[in-house]
Amino acid sequence: MNFYKNKRVFVTGGTGFIGSHLVLKLRAAGAKVTAFSRKELDLIDKTAVQRKISGHDFVFHLAASVGGIHYNQVHPASLMYQNLLPTLNVLEAARKAKVSRILIVSSACVYPRFCTIPTPESEGFKDEPEPTNYGYGWAKRTAEILAKTYYQEFGLPIGIVRPYNAYGPGDNFNPETSHVIPSLIKRVLDGERPLTVWGDGSATRSFIYVDDLVAGMMLALEKYPVPDPINLGTTEEVSIKCLSEMIIKFSGVKTKIKFDAGKPNGQPRRNCDVAKAGKILGFMAGTKLAQGLPLAINYYRDYVQKKA
Repeated sequence: MNFYKNKRVFVTGGTGFIGSHLVLKLRAAGAKVTAFSRKELDLIDKTAVQRKISGHDFVFHLAASVGGIHYNQVHPASLMYQNLLPTLNVLEAARKAKVSRILIVSSACVYPRFCTIPTPESEGFKDEPEPTNYGYGWAKRTAEILAKTYYQEFGLPIGIVRPYNAYGPGDNFNPETSHVIPSLIKRVLDGERPLTVWGDGSATRSFIYVDDLVAGMMLALEKYPVPDPINLGTTEEVSIKCLSEMIIKFSGVKTKIKFDAGKPNGQPRRNCDVAKAGKILGFMAGTKLAQGLPLAINYYRDYVQKKA
């Protein structure tokens, strides 16, 4: 029997990049989904959040304020405020509404700069978060602590996932707040010549295709509503240099890459240990970068550029 069939599900951030994909998958599974944009529901408004969550079975808390390296560096306090208050309001509203299950979406940004590669969940509170993600990293660590305390005191069934960088159709291409893949796609297809890349290109990252991530989230809420974090990512680790070359290749354009070594690389390496997700959830991301990048590129070319 389908776990989500006829369940009333509230999704914060449900009109955003990942959230919109999640809403579609939940509805396809038979769930009755509620989602609001930021203009429709301010998650910092405690009373409004309680009113909207009342009557739901499940809550997925995806809503977050975050950007790329530069944005995160210059807005650490804003990121703390804009991420923690909504999380606290959602947890309190869920407790009062007696929802059956909640999933808190944390982030791989909780991990320290010099973590083990691939990174196990046990290092989520080791040292301090990567400095270029300092405010956001601490906000997500604190969100996990909030989840654990609500579980301990009130018995609220809460799961926690730590996604690695997501990408795919519908991504955020805003140059002020976009992550590395949509930023590179936009600049390559918009004609930036040469393509300027921050750092020296040696930093590595692990990316997960959005549909794979959504599948992992749905499994986590269903199978493991316990505040014991689970990584959601892939075993595919790629350097920023290689990633840039792949995007240029799949875009079908000719351009050179110029590395700006005066700008920060960010975390030197990032890749996750996926063993826990496999063991507990039976989850393994199946989409390789070589499969997912062309889909993201085609989306930008067909749906973003043509509307500009």
